[in-house]
Amino acid sequence: MKNVGILAAMTLAEVGPASDVKGFFNVVLSLLENGTNGSKYPWVMEKLYRGSLAYDDLYKVKNELDSIKNEFSAILPDNIEWSSFGIDKNHSRLNFEGRSLFSVFERFFKAFDEALECTEVYYQSFNEYIPVRVGFTDAPHYIDDVNRTSEQYNALGPNDEPFWLQ
Repeated sequence: MKNVGILAAMTLAEVGPASDVKGFFNVVLSLLENGTNGSKYPWVMEKLYRGSLAYDDLYKVKNELDSIKNEFSAILPDNIEWSSFGIDKNHSRLNFEGRSLFSVFERFFKAFDEALECTEVYYQSFNEYIPVRVGFTDAPHYIDDVNRTSEQYNALGPNDEPFWLQ
């Protein structure tokens, strides 16, 4: 299975297999948004999921991820049927022994924070913004994702699979 992470200036912050990342979004959709995509966390569930983030979007996504982190911290992972969220426990880097959903998905939150930090350093140093996006971290697929334009990402419709799931 292909590995996926957060792509940004000077960094590839790998999360793990595509099923781990898809599982994160599925858990947010099911447990926090009651099955209505983007109803509570539109920047995460729509822009981060399939888009390419503009500089002005970064802190909107960060704020939503912080809120998700807080909600996940209060949810115990006991009795969760991971396969119902598309997660294959046999091919995963998630921390299933964690005390909360935040612990289970901590790699995702750390990856975004790392990407955000690298993006800010790059932007401040070179006055150039390189879009942040979810994408493949394995070559040669990574090269395709990095070379895609923001317009290609943002042209994906609400029913289109993101590039990292294609």
